[in-house]
Amino acid sequence: MLTSNQDGPRLYLNLGKFRFRDVTEGARVVERDRWTTGVTLADVNGDGKLDIYVCHAGLKPGSARANTLYINQGVVDGVPRFHEMAATYGLADTGYSTQAAFFDYDGDGDLDMFLIRNSPRPVASIAVKNERTERDPLGGHKLYRNDAGHFVDVSEHAGIYGPTIGFGLGIAVGDLNRDGRPDVYVANDFFERDYLYLNNGNGTFREVLESALPVSSYFSMGVDIADIDNDGWPDIYTSDMLPEDDYRLKTTQAFEPSRSRWLDRLLGPDRRDELDEVQRPRML
Repeated sequence: MLTSNQDGPRLYLNLGKFRFRDVTEGARVVERDRWTTGVTLADVNGDGKLDIYVCHAGLKPGSARANTLYINQGVVDGVPRFHEMAATYGLADTGYSTQAAFFDYDGDGDLDMFLIRNSPRPVASIAVKNERTERDPLGGHKLYRNDAGHFVDVSEHAGIYGPTIGFGLGIAVGDLNRDGRPDVYVANDFFERDYLYLNNGNGTFREVLESALPVSSYFSMGVDIADIDNDGWPDIYTSDMLPEDDYRLKTTQAFEPSRSRWLDRLLGPDRRDELDEVQRPRML
């Protein structure tokens, strides 16, 4: 399954020997006039068949941004067929969604869903201040708990941040502290730092990025979790858009405030962040 921003999702059936057939029409997963972002495959209803969850965003009316959930109806004439049921399951989120991850965070045997979303506000309109605890109805991130086949938003109760400054671009799930419970890492771009959520085992999470990581990427583009060095502990890998040196940074930005140039001359660029209103770990 692939998605494109303006042309919607496309489902390709693997025929073997590196040959694929486009079965989007026959599978009934065609979407038009939507801005499509991430896609996730998971057995949402626990019937043993993979379902498809598609995220949407963009400057569209709320109904055109509603995420879609295609429930697998089985194979008909050699092609899997799906039925769209996001509203029925409580997953027709109308925010600026980027990606979703399905996993059993509360250990009750069914799949819950963590949804990361982008911001509905233009970057230039966001003030440089900490809005982490201010929840936004269309931006920020959400946690949906699966209650007997219907998903309920439990973000605030579970300790999940949902501010408009959270430009979510990546999510990874893994048992980072090896306590048998799934934890979550969210990669945020622009103003907000990343989030590292450890599962408390009681339906809530605690965010521990600053105490757990010595540094973090500044403009996170994506993230994955795997045991890179085979020592039995999951490692975290993030990608970053921040240029490696100050020269490259200066030549790719449109302008720089006079205050920044004054601080560079007075303190040097490496100490400018000491006077910033919002501090976050700097990338090595």
